[in-house]
Amino acid sequence: MDETLKFFEENKFVAVIRTSSNEDAEEMLKAVTTGGIKILEIAMTIPQATRLIESWSKKEGLLVGAGTVTDGEMAQRAINAGAKFVSSHYTDRDVINVAKNNNTFIIQGAATPTEAVNAWQLGVDLIKIYPIEFYGGPNYLSTLKGPLPFLKLMASGEITLENAFDYLKYACAVALNRAFFDKALIRSNNWQEITERTRQLTQKLEALKVSKNPS
Repeated sequence: MDETLKFFEENKFVAVIRTSSNEDAEEMLKAVTTGGIKILEIAMTIPQATRLIESWSKKEGLLVGAGTVTDGEMAQRAINAGAKFVSSHYTDRDVINVAKNNNTFIIQGAATPTEAVNAWQLGVDLIKIYPIEFYGGPNYLSTLKGPLPFLKLMASGEITLENAFDYLKYACAVALNRAFFDKALIRSNNWQEITERTRQLTQKLEALKVSKNPS
């Protein structure tokens, strides 16, 4: 579990793959990984989500998990397919129990301080604050972390490429969907632009790491 958390803290950005098309999902995965993203959350709402998880979880250097997990049975299917983490938009005891029984990293959603602490008390590894833009963006995370510094948080919602780094002051990781996957780009099959957007973000992250740890 500690190794998985370190991977989140090291790589920061999670590409959330959510679409009704299996073909688009495959292209989205290729585009962001080519751009340097290493954490992939594949939504279980995709028709062949488990097949995608099974395929992509075998690729070296990537951390692949399941998103939009709504019950224990779905969590088990995802884990059986190879998911290294399961993620929900809210906190569900059955999902947590299945993850714990399978020694799988668990991300659960919360909005208020009470919900976040409840998730932590249930043993959640990373608490997804969602929908973050509705509650005030980075300022809300700062307010939440002040009295509750022990919480490990991930920001999720309408986060843009422009403000993604603002969240990293208070969060271990940031989940990104529309910031990468503009609908117009997907409709026009402009995967190259998605790769370029991703690369700009990952290169900036690498540059920040170098500046913080000069040799």
